[in-house]
Amino acid sequence: MNLKRLLFYWMTSFVLAVLLYYILWAIMPQHYVFGSLFRMYSYHYEHPLVFIFIPCFFYGIIASLFAKNFSKQSRFKQILLTIGILLLTILISAPFGGMLWHYYDMKAGFFPSNWIMKMIQKGFQDGLKFGWLIIALSIPYNIIGSTICFFLTKKGSELFKKI
Repeated sequence: MNLKRLLFYWMTSFVLAVLLYYILWAIMPQHYVFGSLFRMYSYHYEHPLVFIFIPCFFYGIIASLFAKNFSKQSRFKQILLTIGILLLTILISAPFGGMLWHYYDMKAGFFPSNWIMKMIQKGFQDGLKFGWLIIALSIPYNIIGSTICFFLTKKGSELFKKI
């Protein structure tokens, strides 16, 4: 894995994701950018940057691994590869988002004596169970973000082609 490419994906994806979030925040009714489940406390509205950072971190790693072959593919295969990168990113980052949600939930109330194990076990499980749904409900953020990921992956594969 190329360190320059990885840093490019990390920094660029995070900056673009944050910019997109704040643009949508300014124009969306009641500033609802992210999806939320019924009666779920939405810590991702209070702390959006850390919840944005998690998938950007894993996207950077996954995109770096697939970037070398990305530019060699046809447009259709690039789209399929982007979908695969996005699905892997969601699958890997959702448990960490769930753990972060449980951390903020405990911080808002109380920390039980076994808070680390609760955060890891319950957060990991809830992240896998509900994370994909929250992402699916985050329209138009997820659609625009997916499109940006395609072009960002393409740009990173072209920029560092010789490396």
